[in-house]
Amino acid sequence: MVVGFIILIGLVVYLILSIIVILIGVRYARKKGKSSWKYGLFAAIAMYLGIFWDFIPIHIAHKYYCEKEAGFTIYKTIEKWKEENPGVAETLMPNKSVASSITNDRKRYVLNQRFAWDINTTKHFLGIRKNDNRIIDTGTSQILAQYVDFSSGQSSLDPKEFRDFKFWIHTKSCEKDGRKQKRKEFYKFEGRVELLGSGKK
Repeated sequence: MVVGFIILIGLVVYLILSIIVILIGVRYARKKGKSSWKYGLFAAIAMYLGIFWDFIPIHIAHKYYCEKEAGFTIYKTIEKWKEENPGVAETLMPNKSVASSITNDRKRYVLNQRFAWDINTTKHFLGIRKNDNRIIDTGTSQILAQYVDFSSGQSSLDPKEFRDFKFWIHTKSCEKDGRKQKRKEFYKFEGRVELLGSGKK
């Protein structure tokens, strides 16, 4: 609440400042016998770009990344993996620890003796984050399944830097319907891999 109130106050102050700048531009134009609406428009655009310059570019870029790279892909089914590794699945036991290890931009959760869930987070154009989730066969380094999503911004309730207060660049996911169907499919696949050898399906 406090952070939101501060942001609101800041935007109101900036709006007032913008109006003052526009009025100064209009008055200056009239004094010089120039087109007042052109000067006013120029001042308005300048003040808009001063803080909202990244609004349109970041949403265009986010849409582009979502269309080109986002989604859920199965490279090898669990059944196919079992065929290639006969008898191995029955020896696996789910890892009871929920702890993760972090190496550079990668966070790893060990699922069992043979599989891990890697989450690679990298930044792209205008700070858009690529969240690359992979189910890895640690014995061969092969990727069985992958879920890629993109987001930008950070909740203003938990700011890490100044841009986190810019709520207009905050995009949560490529899946807009709220159901996150592709993410659910990935979680379902991850759950099946984690339970290999446990007697559960």
